[in-house]
Amino acid sequence: MTRVKSRKSEYFGFLWILLAIVFVLVFSVYPAFSAVIHSFTKWDLNNVEFIGISNFTRLFTDKIFWKSFGNLLILLISGMILGNSASLFLAELLHNLKNKRTANFYRFIFLLPALVPGIVNMLLWTKIVFNPSATGLMNSILSIFNAGPYGWYFDEKISLLSMMLTGFPWVAGTSFLIYLAGLNNISEEIYDAAAIDGVSTLQRIFYIDIPLLKSQIKYFIVLGIIGGMQSFDMQLMFTSGGPNYSTTVPGYYMYETAFFGREFGYASAIGLFLFVLTLVLTIINYRTKGDDL
Repeated sequence: MTRVKSRKSEYFGFLWILLAIVFVLVFSVYPAFSAVIHSFTKWDLNNVEFIGISNFTRLFTDKIFWKSFGNLLILLISGMILGNSASLFLAELLHNLKNKRTANFYRFIFLLPALVPGIVNMLLWTKIVFNPSATGLMNSILSIFNAGPYGWYFDEKISLLSMMLTGFPWVAGTSFLIYLAGLNNISEEIYDAAAIDGVSTLQRIFYIDIPLLKSQIKYFIVLGIIGGMQSFDMQLMFTSGGPNYSTTVPGYYMYETAFFGREFGYASAIGLFLFVLTLVLTIINYRTKGDDL
């Protein structure tokens, strides 16, 4: 009787595993293979016509795509530099606090923003901080110095800069915590030896802390590349890639091409190009850093 129940339990477990595999195949594997196949076609959901590498030829000569790619590089590089630097700086400050109760309090305070949904954060910046009206927070501050008002996200000259500044001070709860954990794992003996040698705080950060945190830094670079290639939420909700494509990124251009231009084959080619590029950059980052995540 016990053996029969055990077999039923095993079959039930296998059933759930099979169900999970089916979901992965249907919603992940199949769409991926479908996108690869359709990247070589002209497809508007009604008719499919094989056109070889024409979509990729068009991609490499598409001025709008390369403008969006330039925007992505600016946002990606600035985001990784600012985000990692701010999180590491804050982690260093808390790591050097002698009073652990105070350190735990500040850790809790800096983790609270991580609980705020991304859409709420974006609304805060678009509707209050960078509101293009004269009553917007930044325009009100600048009016004291007889400057502005500016259109921010809707001003072609500064729209990309406005996006770069969004999220100030760029401290992410996850990265801050992981950097802090990494610093706490560094042996006190190393710090004691450095203190005996007369190493300054700045020297300690650049010659001890950062080299010993290279695995964490590599991890966030990989996440930044993957997330940056996929992200277009702010463009989708607020700027529509404008004005004059000044905030368009490849992800949004792919979305616009597919669902507004009904060029699903070309959109698949854009997606495949971004996937291959993300994979290559991730591999390069992994190999140049020289150790495991």
